[in-house]
Amino acid sequence: NAGGGGGGGGGSGGDKGGGDKKGGGSNRRGEQRERDETPIEELYDLSQPIPHIPRPSKSDHEAEINTINTEIDALKSERDTLQTKVDACMSSTKKNPAAEAEITKLKTLRAAKSALIGDKKTLRARLEQLKKSADRLQNEKKSARSSVRHNTVEEINAEITELHHRQETTSMSLADEKKLIKEIDTLEASKKMVAEVKVKNDELVTIKNEKGEINAELDVKSSEIAKIDSEIDVHTKALDEIKSKESGSRDQITALFAQKDELRSQITAKIGQRNALREQFRDDNNKWYNYQRAVRRQKQIKYEEEKAIREAERAEWIRKKEEEELKKIPYEEEMALCDYLADYLTRTYLTDVADEKRKREEELAKRKAADVVAVTDDPFANFKPVGKKKGNDDDDDEEEVFLQVGKGKKKKKRQRNKKSAKTSTSLTLSVDSFEQFGLLGLTPPTSVEAVAKSVDELQARKKWYSEQPRGSVKTAVEIRKEKEKKGSGGGGGGGSGGGGGANSSGGGNKTSKKDFDATREEDFAPLGSSTAPASSSSSAVNSTWGQQKAGT
Repeated sequence: NAGGGGGGGGGSGGDKGGGDKKGGGSNRRGEQRERDETPIEELYDLSQPIPHIPRPSKSDHEAEINTINTEIDALKSERDTLQTKVDACMSSTKKNPAAEAEITKLKTLRAAKSALIGDKKTLRARLEQLKKSADRLQNEKKSARSSVRHNTVEEINAEITELHHRQETTSMSLADEKKLIKEIDTLEASKKMVAEVKVKNDELVTIKNEKGEINAELDVKSSEIAKIDSEIDVHTKALDEIKSKESGSRDQITALFAQKDELRSQITAKIGQRNALREQFRDDNNKWYNYQRAVRRQKQIKYEEEKAIREAERAEWIRKKEEEELKKIPYEEEMALCDYLADYLTRTYLTDVADEKRKREEELAKRKAADVVAVTDDPFANFKPVGKKKGNDDDDDEEEVFLQVGKGKKKKKRQRNKKSAKTSTSLTLSVDSFEQFGLLGLTPPTSVEAVAKSVDELQARKKWYSEQPRGSVKTAVEIRKEKEKKGSGGGGGGGSGGGGGANSSGGGNKTSKKDFDATREEDFAPLGSSTAPASSSSSAVNSTWGQQKAGT
């Protein structure tokens, strides 16, 4: 805007001052990013609300400038008409050879001056075209700079090197590492934008140099026009002296020159009015620009404060979480898992369910007997309750209770077929159990006979975990995360549990034919229930599952 304000001043032809302002304004516009700006903290108090400053309307400003230019052109046209009348009056003096010689010289000088003015108009048209090109490049540069944070490729490479160093030397989560890699890719992509900004800067410098050369040429033309004007004044005075000796239309010529001087004064006033409008628009635009800077800076300060608060809150949350973790018993979850598996195997395969139930009933009866107080002189001592079902008309099956003296009739005992529960000799474990054994680094039992050994191993492993210092071995959560990261869908650690994990469809390692064969029954987990009537073949499969036959 500053460059555009001074540029239009040269449209009047001899307005040298307007051309100088244009050159200075163009230089400021070309160095918009490089100039030393006043720190925004000196212009505004960023701790207080910033008063709103509206953006000045460029279209309204240009409309006012065009109106003044139209008035200036009208005055110039009227001046040219007066000049024609002056030339007509002065042509009457051609009878005098001296006057004719002065008139010829004046015409030659005015023709040279008109040629120089035409050259200046051509140069100003070139300046206007360069101004438009500079504005376009400036907008493209601004658009390119808005998407990057750095000014040079060297700064981008330095930040990329720092991020690579942080990635190689800092322990971070997978999400943080992905975010870091994404930031590196973004910086790599921004190199192209920085190169484009550099090209735009070079083009702007070229345009600036061209505008400087044109302004120098304009200055030369202006000096030549001033020289011609002085010569015209000299010859005009000489002609006036010749004309003063003659009678004729001298008074008319003087009146015409007075009108011409008046028109020149009006044109100069209009040019000054136009320059004042441009200066005011430039000042308003600079105020709006500084307001925008202040708003952006205030938002940045607020963002940095909020960011610092968020980082402090997160650091405090991490510190508290670490303190809570340090308060916990090391490997508490792993020891609880050992207790759970040992208790499950003991209750399922090492304990007689019927015997345990009988013991619990005896203990319950003893506790009830201890709570009962003996009744003396009981009037119902020889009575006992008997039950009688209601008739068929009653819908429910409730019984009526009576008291009976004596033994009464003996009830007939029904003979029911009682199926003796067979003690299960097969072992069935779920896939989750295999995975849990794998997380503890143990081999799950493959038969009932191996259950007791597995229980002892679980108890020993629990004791081993209780003796390990924090962080010396991997926890179950860390092992599970490593398997998930490798793409392992499940499966435990070593032994047969590890084999189950390797044969799963989501396993990270490829399985060879000698590890799993779809034609062998012993490579499949038993699916039958231990309580169902088991045939000899199913019992054999359950007891030998996970064990390869000799010679296979």
